Amino acid sequence: MGRKYLQLSYRERQKIETLREEGYTYAAIAERLNRSISTIHNEIKRNTMRPDVTNNTKIFPYNADWAEVHSRRRRSSASRRKVRLTRHWQKVINGYLEKNWSLEQVALGTRVPYTTNTLYNYAKDGYLRYKPKKYRLKKKKYHGVKTEREVFSLHHISSRPQKIENRTEFGHWEIDGVEGPRGSDSLLLTFLERKTRYLVAVKSRSKTNKSINAAMNYFFSLYGNYVKSCTFDRGNEFTNIGNVMNITHAHGKQIYFTDAFAPWQRGSNEERNSRIREYYPKGTSFSSKLQMSIDAVMKEINSKPMKVLDWHSPQFKFDMATRKKK
Repeated sequence: MGRKYLQLSYRERQKIETLREEGYTYAAIAERLNRSISTIHNEIKRNTMRPDVTNNTKIFPYNADWAEVHSRRRRSSASRRKVRLTRHWQKVINGYLEKNWSLEQVALGTRVPYTTNTLYNYAKDGYLRYKPKKYRLKKKKYHGVKTEREVFSLHHISSRPQKIENRTEFGHWEIDGVEGPRGSDSLLLTFLERKTRYLVAVKSRSKTNKSINAAMNYFFSLYGNYVKSCTFDRGNEFTNIGNVMNITHAHGKQIYFTDAFAPWQRGSNEERNSRIREYYPKGTSFSSKLQMSIDAVMKEINSKPMKVLDWHSPQFKFDMATRKKK
């Protein structure tokens, strides 16, 4: 843990004044006071002000008494300053939180007039209905054997063009499955467009070749014109020859497979799947879920602004990309 910062004392300010008059540099003063250079620089720059002129350290010398007075005034005003949370904005913010928005998304992706830190402070004080997320601290360990089946060597992720890796071209998707509890056959196939982070989820009745192909065909019927390639993990539901032939031949799309036990090679897809879990926690059975209700959840997820998109939403970025394509 780093050392706690201590404010400069009046005695230190007197030493700074003396050393400045003797012509010492910022670095030399910092060394003698055992302070950082930035601390000395900021102290001198902030405290050479006069009430009737702008800040100019070359015209006016540093004055310890003046600096001490200004420092006390700043600390006093800062301790009294508190942004007021109005009932209107409290209601608006809680509305976003009910839709599983993060406080950072609310602060930077909407017109709410509060910073992220301010919202966290209000949440800590109990003014906002915010529940901190719990993260798994320990990585899950995977134990498996490498496979060298021909399909993986022909469509390995290493052969994927650089423009896909750099996310400079629209139309390249990552695909994964979100499963229900043990004993449940149904699952969600999730499709993520790499450049816009736009997410689609399609219900599949089971992991059988027939059900997976039916879900894939449904996805291509809606978004086929916006698909150039698909990247899968090595799950059995994706690596069977029926799925491969359906995508490469029936739909004419390029496919790639990641390495075994390498979820980071589809990092965006994994991150978006965790957002789905906010609506469908682990243990949720998808057998009773209608595609219409799943689409409503995807619409809500895609409407949330993302930092990686400069606080635009995936829906906005996807609409812009598809509009250009048309």
